[in-house]
Amino acid sequence: MVVDRLMNEFTKRSWLFVGVIIFLYSLRVKRQILDTVRLNQVEVNVWDGFYALMTDMYLLTYFVFPVMLFLSVGILIREYRHEVIIRMLTPQAWIYRTLKLFFVEAAPLFTVLFILSTLMMIGLPYEAGWSDYTKMVTEVNATGVLQSRFSLPWYPLPVQLCLWFLFLTTVHFSLAGIFLLHVKKGWLYTQAIFTFLLGVVGFKLFPEQFSFLSPTTYLSISMTSVSYSNLIVAALILTGMILGQGLLFRQLSMIQRMDWKQWRGNGAYLLYAGLATLHISYNGILNRREGATADEVIVATFIGVGADYFSYLSFMSYVILFFGATYMSQLRIQRELLEISHYKLIRYKSPHRWFRNILLQETVFFSILTLSLIGLTLLMAFLSNVPFDVHQTYQGYTFASVLGFLFGSTVLQCLVYTLLCFMLSWMIREVYVVPTVIGLLSLFLFPGLYVNWLPIGMNALIVLESTSMWTVFIQLIGALIVLMLGITLLLKRSLHV
Repeated sequence: MVVDRLMNEFTKRSWLFVGVIIFLYSLRVKRQILDTVRLNQVEVNVWDGFYALMTDMYLLTYFVFPVMLFLSVGILIREYRHEVIIRMLTPQAWIYRTLKLFFVEAAPLFTVLFILSTLMMIGLPYEAGWSDYTKMVTEVNATGVLQSRFSLPWYPLPVQLCLWFLFLTTVHFSLAGIFLLHVKKGWLYTQAIFTFLLGVVGFKLFPEQFSFLSPTTYLSISMTSVSYSNLIVAALILTGMILGQGLLFRQLSMIQRMDWKQWRGNGAYLLYAGLATLHISYNGILNRREGATADEVIVATFIGVGADYFSYLSFMSYVILFFGATYMSQLRIQRELLEISHYKLIRYKSPHRWFRNILLQETVFFSILTLSLIGLTLLMAFLSNVPFDVHQTYQGYTFASVLGFLFGSTVLQCLVYTLLCFMLSWMIREVYVVPTVIGLLSLFLFPGLYVNWLPIGMNALIVLESTSMWTVFIQLIGALIVLMLGITLLLKRSLHV
């Protein structure tokens, strides 16, 4: 049966398309290798071409990883049927069944990658040992670290295959285990998107000492070798995660019966506070090393991203601090939407008064939160012995003006986000609406997608380089007025008032 499934998978036309994409990318990689060899006048052999493609982090992170997640999510959704679950008897058995199917469907992906890595050897001389090119340290040469770990070039291959097996198992177990706790397609898509973004951010942003936290690290033997002084430790960590997940699966029925609602509400606040504190502390440490003043720490923490400026650290800062705040606001609003009834509307005398009460509560919440974030940043700067210089300016604005802009624009911007989520949640009563909206909004912060006139990311201090404070406030207030009018009309039409 497994053999039949494998034969069926390998004959699908979609893998031909995947092969073409990887093949075109392999041509680019090989051209880079040959250009480097020609420039530096060093020798190269077949192993350089083989491992250059197989361990290429850009290919693995931006193509292989999302395809792998797509296959895992598709299997979980397709196999979650009552007749299958009844036949499997336990959630644990169902997860193991989906894992087997996942390996069957993922086999062509990694087989194509292996075959095309082998084709990279064509035209290169064969040697039993490492070449001079491998011993070079360049951005193009991703295999240089392998020669310091392995005496012979073919030794990394079985280790790479072992890492792939452990990594695929870990990722699929993580998606499947959490999926059985909520059993909602929307949340499963959110899980997959979050996992992919974690892999991208971990690859591009995490320093070398924290690269082990990135999922995509374990797709490449080269990157794993950089992250761990001993590869056995990496294998033991993945194996330990698999065993731990297996033990949790045995208790899955009990975990499913637990009431997570109260924990979810409080847990979001604790998680946000922890992430915000960690980020602000980390940013303060970085700026202290560079001899920054307190006002420069404020700018570095809240600079955000813009049309002409983007960094993954600033992007993650914005997502954590402001989209995280929006999500916490939505937790309360979603609770209000679930509890809405005629009795509550009678108590408020009209749905519009009920909505204004929510709007007032969230305005107070965002005001207190923004002041807390600014205060926490200044406190961390003080504890780090960062000097204060309130006479410095940013884009011609005084320090007090920058703080005033940061407070006012952040409150208005977060209200824009939360009202947009409220409007869409009212129209589409699904739990995945808010994460999806926040995810889509975050995409508009990336270069090429950022639009100056859209009320997204306008509380970032980098905006002051191209736009005046008053223009920002006018745009945000205008967006708020449009959203409030839209919500008012929506309430009238929905409740016939």
